[in-house]
Amino acid sequence: MIEYDLKNKIIHAIKENQTPEQSISTHHKKTLYSIMIVSALTALCLVLFILFINNLFSKTPPPGPWARITFPLPGTTTGTNVKITAETRNIEPGRHIWLAVDKPNLELCWPKSPRLMPNTGFSTTIYERGPNEPYWVSVYALNKTLNDQWEDWVNKKRLGGLPMPPKQRRLASVVLVKMEKI
Repeated sequence: MIEYDLKNKIIHAIKENQTPEQSISTHHKKTLYSIMIVSALTALCLVLFILFINNLFSKTPPPGPWARITFPLPGTTTGTNVKITAETRNIEPGRHIWLAVDKPNLELCWPKSPRLMPNTGFSTTIYERGPNEPYWVSVYALNKTLNDQWEDWVNKKRLGGLPMPPKQRRLASVVLVKMEKI
């Protein structure tokens, strides 16, 4: 009986100019595709999880001043209120930690208050009212002169940006996309 059913399937497939493998039902094809997609997504999640754990529990930060922005992730779409989570390590005495929104194409930045504590993790919310386009949020370690300029700028509530500090002052940066809901 089984041989007869198989023979009929082969004859039917040949008549329709198909191979027996092509005559698998649509339901079975969808099931196979679903299994392949779930397997691929599971593998991707596993790889990302391993990378995240390795990064989260990395041995020690590199020598010298160091920072990392852990939230939001690069490419995240934001509104005007942006929660930033980051940490700094190995900041020398006399250096002051600030967040700023950078526009490298204009070579300007907009400091965000308050100034942050060095050598610790922090979470703060910044207000970004710039245009709906990509922007950079950076962590800077500033000397006293730049710190005083930034404090003065923030206290006077100026709107125009400040010249970006030298690149060696930027400890970490993440590119985000401003997209206010309409």
